Amino acid sequence: MFVNYWTNSHSYSLAVTGLKMKNKVFSTREEANQMMYKIMAKYHLTLQKVFDDNHDKTYVCDNGVRFYIQRTFE
Repeated sequence: MFVNYWTNSHSYSLAVTGLKMKNKVFSTREEANQMMYKIMAKYHLTLQKVFDDNHDKTYVCDNGVRFYIQRTFE
């Protein structure tokens, strides 16, 4: 009997440099993006650049704060 142990279950981590915040894990990229934009609004940050590396994205704000959203496997 063949048992498939590989799962396609992804989660997305949100990390920040330049602000004091613990890393958070979300079940979808959209949830991670929403939290990032919520934090940006709270601190009045403006997005300057986005680096898209397939499954990992880096968002650079005007004052040097960086957000990292990365796909992880569970």
